[in-house]
Amino acid sequence: MANETQSAAPAASNDFVYRARQILRGPVLVGVIAALIAIVLSLYGMLTNPNATPLTVRSFLLVVLIAGGSWGLIAWAIATAAVEAGKDE
Repeated sequence: MANETQSAAPAASNDFVYRARQILRGPVLVGVIAALIAIVLSLYGMLTNPNATPLTVRSFLLVVLIAGGSWGLIAWAIATAAVEAGKDE
């Protein structure tokens, strides 16, 4: 019984990784990476200069939403346009 439970756990983990890799391909992956970079840089800037913005939960959420959302969406749109332009050839 113990071997069955141990072999089931890695299969579920591998299944999750496999599904994530299927979703995060091409333009979506570019958008996610750009969003993560924007969030990290924005949070770093917010933490190093506390005089510019108050350090509250709401300000953290706004940084994540505005910085990550806008840069992720823009990077995804540019990458999608590049892929579509490459298909026209």
